[in-house]
Amino acid sequence: MKRYLQVIAHYYAKAGNGDTVAARLAELAAATRTEPKNRYYGYFRSVEEPEHFVILEQYSDADGLAEHREMPHFQRIGVGTIVPLLERREVSSYMVEEGEA
Repeated sequence: MKRYLQVIAHYYAKAGNGDTVAARLAELAAATRTEPKNRYYGYFRSVEEPEHFVILEQYSDADGLAEHREMPHFQRIGVGTIVPLLERREVSSYMVEEGEA
């Protein structure tokens, strides 16, 4: 059975920074979707808490996430632009067997 890495991230923007984080996430998503080991990258903004974002990522293997974190676009947009706008972030990852829900 084939496996992949599922990443679930919660980003909490500092007050007033939600729109900027959303715009930068759009850039990061577009670039990440071109990575060879990326299977999916989607992000969602809370209706109740507009400074809260949930990011769902899938990589063909655990190395895919490590490689993503080293990509120039992640370093520039994610680390350089988004992270300074956050109050906090929580990231967890899980190995998933293909076919599991």
